[in-house]
Amino acid sequence: MPELPEVELYSRYFATHALRQPVVRARVLDERILGEIRKSTFAERLRGRAFSSVQRHGKHLFADAGDDTWLHLHFGMTGDLTYYADAAEDPRFARVVFDFEGGAHLAFEDMRLFGVVDLTSSPAAFIAAHRLGPDPLDSRFRLRDFQQLVANRRGAVKALLMSQEILAGIGNLYADETLYEAGIHPRRAVSDLSADEVKKIYATMRKILAETIRRKERGGDYPARSLIMHRDEDDRCPRCGGAIRKMVVFGRTTYYCSKHQK
Repeated sequence: MPELPEVELYSRYFATHALRQPVVRARVLDERILGEIRKSTFAERLRGRAFSSVQRHGKHLFADAGDDTWLHLHFGMTGDLTYYADAAEDPRFARVVFDFEGGAHLAFEDMRLFGVVDLTSSPAAFIAAHRLGPDPLDSRFRLRDFQQLVANRRGAVKALLMSQEILAGIGNLYADETLYEAGIHPRRAVSDLSADEVKKIYATMRKILAETIRRKERGGDYPARSLIMHRDEDDRCPRCGGAIRKMVVFGRTTYYCSKHQK
C-alpha cells in the first residue's frame, strides 16, 4: 500500500512528466475512481489547463491546474502512475487518463479501485476539510510539534502513528519499522512513553521516511537489517536475534521483535 515515501516518489514522477503540458482531454475510464465530482464536470474543468506545480501532504498528491482548481490523487492500496506515448498502450487498470497536447499520456491506475481521483480548490482546503494532521517530513514539523501531538494522548503508540488526523502519511509498514528501529513495543501506551522515547520516535520516523525515499528513488531496496525484510512470524531479528512475532494492533497485522521491543 503506498504510504508517504511512495507518494513522494509519485509526486516527483508527476513533476518530471506531467507539468506544463496542456490537457487536451481528461478521460475517465471508470467513474468509480472519482470522488464526489461528476465525470463530465471533471473533464470540463481540466480541458485546456496545464498543471503548473505539484504538492504532497501525507499520502495525498495535489497538482495545481490554476484558478483554484487542483487535481487530487489518493493511491489507496494499488494506485500507480504511468506516463507513455501511445494511446493504444493504455494500461490495463487505467481509471483516468490525461491526454496532453504534445501527444503523451498520463494514466492513474488502480487495480482494486480503493484510490480516489478528484478536484479540490486547494491543498489547504482539502487538509482542513479532512482534518489531516501535519506531514512528518514537513520542514516546519519540529520535535516540539510532535511532543505536543503526543501530550495527553492515550492508546497504543502504533495507533497514534497511523492515525491520519494526528500525523498524515504513515501507514502499517512504516509505523512498524519506526517502532522496530526505536526499540518500542507497538502496544506500548503513549502515556507511558518517556521524553527520550518520544524524541527517539520522532527522529527515527523522519530518518526512515527520508532514507526510504532516497533509496527508492535510486532504485534500491530496503536495508537487510530492516524489519520490512523480515516480516514473517518466527523469522529472526537481524539486529538482536530475537524471534519476530505477529499480532493485531489498530486493526492491522503488526510485526515486532519479541526481544528488543519490550
